[in-house]
Amino acid sequence: MNVYESRDVIYGFITFDDWEREVINHPVFQRLRRIKQLSLTDMVYPGANHTRFEHSLGVMHLATLFFDNILIKRRQFLEKELRFDEAGLRRDRRILRFAALLHDIGHSPFSHAGEELMPYIPKGHPKYKEGKDKRFSHEDYSIAIIKAFFRDIIEEHEENENYNIKVEDITALLGDETVKPKRSLIWKNIISSQLDADRADYLLRDSTHLGIRYGIYDKDRLVNTVSIAKDQETYGTNLVVEEGGWHVAESLVIARYQMFTQVYFHKTRRAYDHHIESAIKAILQENEKSGFFPLPDSEENLKKYIDYDDWKIYGLIKEGMGGDDGEVILKRIHDKCIYETGEVPDEDELKRFEDVWNEFRDEISFDDSPDKSWYKTGKEDILILCNPNNEDEQLKPLSSISSIVRAMQPIKQKRLYARNGESGALRKKIRAYLEGKK
Repeated sequence: MNVYESRDVIYGFITFDDWEREVINHPVFQRLRRIKQLSLTDMVYPGANHTRFEHSLGVMHLATLFFDNILIKRRQFLEKELRFDEAGLRRDRRILRFAALLHDIGHSPFSHAGEELMPYIPKGHPKYKEGKDKRFSHEDYSIAIIKAFFRDIIEEHEENENYNIKVEDITALLGDETVKPKRSLIWKNIISSQLDADRADYLLRDSTHLGIRYGIYDKDRLVNTVSIAKDQETYGTNLVVEEGGWHVAESLVIARYQMFTQVYFHKTRRAYDHHIESAIKAILQENEKSGFFPLPDSEENLKKYIDYDDWKIYGLIKEGMGGDDGEVILKRIHDKCIYETGEVPDEDELKRFEDVWNEFRDEISFDDSPDKSWYKTGKEDILILCNPNNEDEQLKPLSSISSIVRAMQPIKQKRLYARNGESGALRKKIRAYLEGKK
């Protein structure tokens, strides 16, 4: 097969072959060129115009580096403990590269800003859970899109005579709950975990494009020390970092913390997340009537879904269909943060926040707090492999080794926003109110 190269800002060159090139050139994959990685972050950091397209290529490349290094370091474990052979490992590598390449294929316009406009999972759906109002995720759309539009490219390609890959082998690594676990699922953590190629790529890529250094870590050291090992308690196989590389795992966690506080949860960036979400909702109420994206339950609905990208939404906003929030985006007159707690507020701070909210709620445009923790300890902690390839090898949580990670706490900062022209006066009123309560 022919090998092609694409120049990349992080890795220098990313290579792919004819089979992968067919996937990349598919119109559905090319759509990722029209979805920015960080939504409207360019309103704060003007260089943030990179896309899900280049990120997807990067994740494929980095996931492959992880995989190849694991084969070098743990081949004996793979062959003797897990009974993997050369043909099976070549097949696993193929599946992993496709999964990494396609992991973001289901993103909505402006990436995560559209997540809250995905429809709720209806009763009768396999993912529905009684008593829980849960939305579909971009991963659900990714799985459905891969099955609907990439099955023929994957399964009918002449090269597949050597691998017999089914499209479900790929979606299994992306969280497809309709697929029974197979041995290749040990590679799933390279795609999605606290130590995955996705996070490892976007930290470097976002930092580079934004012109900052918060997300920089020693990529080469991480690749060199990443490994797999069996948990002696659960007997599951985990993605781990060898003991000699625990400092790079620590630096990865610190990089995520700094990127979260300085970029992803930046107060102005979050304001634009609110505005673009509201503008998209206004557009969907006009186009889809429901105010939500089409359900990922049919090829017809998926075609309607993938017709939405940043370019289309921008065009409709320019035509005036984004409502007041669309005008805010066009004129850059975003809502302003008028009150916020510290990053890890104590009970007194939270009480003051509630008092301010209750007193001024009619003048507040929206409130904001983190949706998810930037890092989780406990069961999801990064695992460190001590004494690798020895009889007494064991796994330890990173937080048990790193005093820095152990001391870090989840960000629970809360903020209140007001309309641009009203923010200054309201900020003064809040200060006077709090002074009066002392």
